[in-house]
Amino acid sequence: MAVVAALLIVLTATLPGLMTGWFPQDEGQIGQAAERFLQGELPHRDFDDMYTGLLTVLHALTFKVLGVRTESTRWMLLAASLPFLVSVYRVSRRWLEPLDASGLVVLCGLWSIRLNPESMPSWYILFLTVGMLDALLTFQERRNLIWLFVAGLLAGIAILFKITGIYLIAAGVLILMDYQQRQCSATSRWSPGFFLWTLFCILVYSLAASRLWSASDPLMSALHLTLPAFGLGISVLAGEWQRGRGAFWERVRTWLRLQLVFAVGGFLPLLAWLLWYWQAGALAELYEGLIVLPQRRLEHAGASFPGPAAFLLSGAVFSAVCFAGSGGVRSASTSAVHDRRSLRWLAIAIIGLLLVCGHLSAQGRLVCFQAVRNLAPFVSAILLLRAARGDGACSAQAFAIAATLIMGAQVQFPFAMDLYFPYVAPLIFIGGSFGLQRAVTAQRQVERRLQLWRVVVAGLSLFALLQLKSVVPLGNVSDAPAHLTGKPLNFTRCGLTVESSLGEVYERLVDEIQARTNANDAILAGPDCPEVYFLAERRNPTRLFYDFFRPEMLSTAKELNALADEAGIRLVVIKQPFLRDFTMSAETMERWARERFGQPLVIGFSGRNDSSAPALFNVYSDSSGNKPGELPATK
Repeated sequence: MAVVAALLIVLTATLPGLMTGWFPQDEGQIGQAAERFLQGELPHRDFDDMYTGLLTVLHALTFKVLGVRTESTRWMLLAASLPFLVSVYRVSRRWLEPLDASGLVVLCGLWSIRLNPESMPSWYILFLTVGMLDALLTFQERRNLIWLFVAGLLAGIAILFKITGIYLIAAGVLILMDYQQRQCSATSRWSPGFFLWTLFCILVYSLAASRLWSASDPLMSALHLTLPAFGLGISVLAGEWQRGRGAFWERVRTWLRLQLVFAVGGFLPLLAWLLWYWQAGALAELYEGLIVLPQRRLEHAGASFPGPAAFLLSGAVFSAVCFAGSGGVRSASTSAVHDRRSLRWLAIAIIGLLLVCGHLSAQGRLVCFQAVRNLAPFVSAILLLRAARGDGACSAQAFAIAATLIMGAQVQFPFAMDLYFPYVAPLIFIGGSFGLQRAVTAQRQVERRLQLWRVVVAGLSLFALLQLKSVVPLGNVSDAPAHLTGKPLNFTRCGLTVESSLGEVYERLVDEIQARTNANDAILAGPDCPEVYFLAERRNPTRLFYDFFRPEMLSTAKELNALADEAGIRLVVIKQPFLRDFTMSAETMERWARERFGQPLVIGFSGRNDSSAPALFNVYSDSSGNKPGELPATK
């Protein structure tokens, strides 16, 4: 019953904001992809799907059942989050009592889709990551190979959501290498040949992990991503040196048996996907969409982690919590009273700091958020140290949790915006709860750490509930001033509540497009604004969602004229720099549209009295242009 109550609490906290906040380009991209699939088009062959394609298929099925609306995808995400929260409960019950495991479910729920309810693939990868962890821990307990197959199956499905699901494959392989080492008999001879094989595997893994380092953010990307990934490899190599025992061929057979069962599970969904594209004659297009085009994304976009000061603050907070949990050397007669008093003051300090700082200013809220966000490397380090300290079941669990946390955190590369942290937060909380509970054996310290964990859960849950309502959907916590007001959109395909001034801009834009074109007409919108097609219910005559993927396409006036003549384009929308996510220039398209259609209708923020207000969209059509005497920026 405790977990049911936890799920109800999460739903109660999530539902009021489920249809609030957006990134217009994200909603347009996933909506347009699903719509085009429903019309018979194939991702990567007929349009540039941003991801592998399974998300598009599921969104299309959801559109078919619930209607072609943005809200439909969010209902799908909410439904998918419930099995994820049950998996959190199942995993944490290995070291927490039902009530405390339910508290962890609430904490993970408040820090997950509630903060960013857009149905993006990284959410489903998080859900599958926790499911894979549950399956691998169950395998370690029961030694039934079916759980290895299930773990591989979940990892393979993750890749079908987004190519970054391959991090789950890496985590699974490393977990099985560590597990196999722990099954060796301590009385057997050391295996130099198998050590060389392990060394080769870790060198290959480390070479791949080194690519996760960002030259534009060298220090923080190394601390958050690259060094923890290297730490995993070093841990496996050290484990082979310390525990690797047994005859070479016997160990090879065991290693192959474990890895092959996991690989078969992972390969089955991938094989089905490849056969689908082979039958459609689109394997080359699939390769281009999954391997070639993402490299261009890395060249044009990225975001840095919080700076060293925030990282040091997190280290100080983490050290304080660990020190409080470790207790001191006191007499038995005074320890219980001292523990109660110190924990009472610690509870007041933690909860008060989180709530008061967040309430006083946006900067205080940002500091608290970043202090939590930077905990991942510290939690990972504690887990790896715990894994190296013994050969028992707890050490194997510690390594498995560390591997899923470290590999799961790679989703932040190269876009280390605050928006991406909720994809990682539940893994941090799972790892943190394990680290606090399983790092000691003395009963008094276990009880003390359990009480401390309850304080942390209460503080972080209240902070998320009261201070992080709708800030992350705007990109970064620091970009969410408290004075922003919401406006429900009035589109056939979208009724989300978004920031008022931007919502008014999109409503005016869609009204103009629908007034100047017919329902089945093609229009041209760019750069990087797939939401225009989806919201206006107009056809995209190109395969492009984001123009920077294929800068060679539509790069000349001749190509643009040919497209306009072939598709019958009578309206062009140019997104202005104020709204662009990337720095791509639209000068060629702008010059062509001006030559073909004349002066544009300029749409900007409403309620502005000066002509210096930024223009957001230029709309070119056969009847475009502002009315005489009307300021462009007052549209």
